[in-house]
Amino acid sequence: MDPPCSPPFFVGSVNGLICFFNRRRDTYIWNPTIKKSKKLLNSSWGTSRYTKYGFGYDDSRNDYKALFIDHCGNSCNGELSNLRVVVNIYSLRTNSWTTLHDQLQGIFLLNYSGKFINGKIYWAASTGIHDYNVRNIISFDVADETWGSLELPICGEEVFNIKLGVVESELSVLYTCKPGTISDVWILKDHRVNVSWMKQFTIEYPQYAALYRFDSPIFTFSIYLRQSDKGEILLLIPGKIMIFDGTTKKYKHTAIVKECNTAEIYAESFVNPLTISCKSSA
Repeated sequence: MDPPCSPPFFVGSVNGLICFFNRRRDTYIWNPTIKKSKKLLNSSWGTSRYTKYGFGYDDSRNDYKALFIDHCGNSCNGELSNLRVVVNIYSLRTNSWTTLHDQLQGIFLLNYSGKFINGKIYWAASTGIHDYNVRNIISFDVADETWGSLELPICGEEVFNIKLGVVESELSVLYTCKPGTISDVWILKDHRVNVSWMKQFTIEYPQYAALYRFDSPIFTFSIYLRQSDKGEILLLIPGKIMIFDGTTKKYKHTAIVKECNTAEIYAESFVNPLTISCKSSA
């Protein structure tokens, strides 16, 4: 099924709605199940390699919001200085944009698309645009439009690569300490008062991974645990999407893909993005 524009850059998916944009910054909220889409009003957000984004749901107002975070500054020889952060927020219910200036001082978001879980969007973050080591996790409350932070789990080893994901309705972190061999999955069990991380299991990668210079799942990974104890993980590695069975520790349902840098688990719904927008203007 083809999206309304091409090539699409994935922002996020919530309740059967998918948000994405193209190189012209045309942004859409689309439900492929009912084949309905809403083109967002034009905004001033940029599409540089420093732009990060997210898509979430405010259940208190039945509103969907798209978030674009621009790390701006003075460019010299391809490098930025005097960094400042501008946040553009789109509300589907009001069909309008809000711009927030001077946000996230001293913080640089690392993953392009944030993970939406329980009313918040999460990104791995560092202390500066030239610092690519994950220092903590930054969250954005979709309802209150406020920022927060979480400490990372302590694994006791030097970590090569960190990715964020989702386990049912909980935030998870994938730690890769040994490139191309194994990664550990940690789950955030309680984030309301005290941060409590629990190591869930270890993923062993295929033997051919090292041949393709594969060190960890690229760009994104998603986890879905069924009601049983059987855990299935969606992994995106160069040229392939694979399902890892957490119980048998084996791979299954391998699919060959080309030029794919994002893979997410999609749940169908009948939510109409046009109807939500129309209610606000009624």
